[in-house]
Amino acid sequence: MKQLIFSFVALFLMCDTIAQKSSTTDIVKTFDKTIPGLLKETNVPGLAVGIVKNGEVIHLKGYGFSNVDRAMPMTNKTGFNIGSISKTFTAWGIMKLFEEEKIDLDAPASKYLTRWKLPDSDFDSGKVTIRALLNHTAGISVHGYPGFNSAKNLPSIEASLDGENGSVRENEKVEIILEPQTKFQYSGGGYTILQLIIEEVSQMAFADYMDHNIFRPLGMKHTSFNLTPELLKNSATPYDEKGNEMYMVRFTAQAAAGLHTTLDDLVIFWKASFENNPVLQAESLNTLITPTVLANNDYGLGYMVMDRFGFRLIGHAGSNDGWQAGMMFHLESESGIILLTNGSNGKRVAFGALQKWAQWHRNSIE
Repeated sequence: MKQLIFSFVALFLMCDTIAQKSSTTDIVKTFDKTIPGLLKETNVPGLAVGIVKNGEVIHLKGYGFSNVDRAMPMTNKTGFNIGSISKTFTAWGIMKLFEEEKIDLDAPASKYLTRWKLPDSDFDSGKVTIRALLNHTAGISVHGYPGFNSAKNLPSIEASLDGENGSVRENEKVEIILEPQTKFQYSGGGYTILQLIIEEVSQMAFADYMDHNIFRPLGMKHTSFNLTPELLKNSATPYDEKGNEMYMVRFTAQAAAGLHTTLDDLVIFWKASFENNPVLQAESLNTLITPTVLANNDYGLGYMVMDRFGFRLIGHAGSNDGWQAGMMFHLESESGIILLTNGSNGKRVAFGALQKWAQWHRNSIE
């Protein structure tokens, strides 16, 4: 996942400039012309893209299909799994508890855990704080999770933390593998610990807590970690690298990779990041996007943070089997892009679209 995140940024940096200032119609025409070809070349059925400029939506469109056999068009209301972008929302959930003075970001995670504990090690577990888990400096194992093809086979959170995660991650338990707070070590396992902390502190199931305290107050009516039939009714179908239909991935490790949402709802979330919102205070948002020195200033708390071209880019990328997603925005100009695909090769489509947007955005603010 770290490689995917920074591949997005690398492509942004490779973009060439053009002499004249870009207009809104330029990027729309470019996408309409190039995206259908990219989808065909890569065996990716569809892409949903949203562009926000100066706080206003200027392009919101689906390209290709959400389901090929049924010729179902992709739209801004189509549902997607967004992979590790889930971590950004989990960070909002943690910050909500912090604002309510129910947790201390710099307290050891063990203070809030009764159902499971970190395995004994030679490292200082007291330095595995909530803040360190959020910014991937807690020295925790398990980079990412593959997901399951049936809800019936999902292990409990405790079992998942102990390594019961199916054949791909079998016996890879969540544990301390290097001295905490010494370096950046991307860890989906760390976010599973955060998921358990939210459950323990709130006394609610993680997905229910997020629904009640984050998504509903924001008005995100089609977003949840609970994959109910109602939520999945308008979901895209995922496809593998060859364009073959896949199963819908399910996660015990929901906080790290299990969120399902739509383009419309992600636009709502972005606007909440730009403006006053009913969930988090401005000070908390600032804490989330402040870069971490140990993360080479490339990661905040649940957010990728990059300073380039004299402005700061904030966002995240997500990658699961059958799904690729990315979001990146510039707070100062209240502008950004969302890219959601339903194919394992989707990052190739997203990279191409991101490159076009990056060039246009750079020139539109010069």
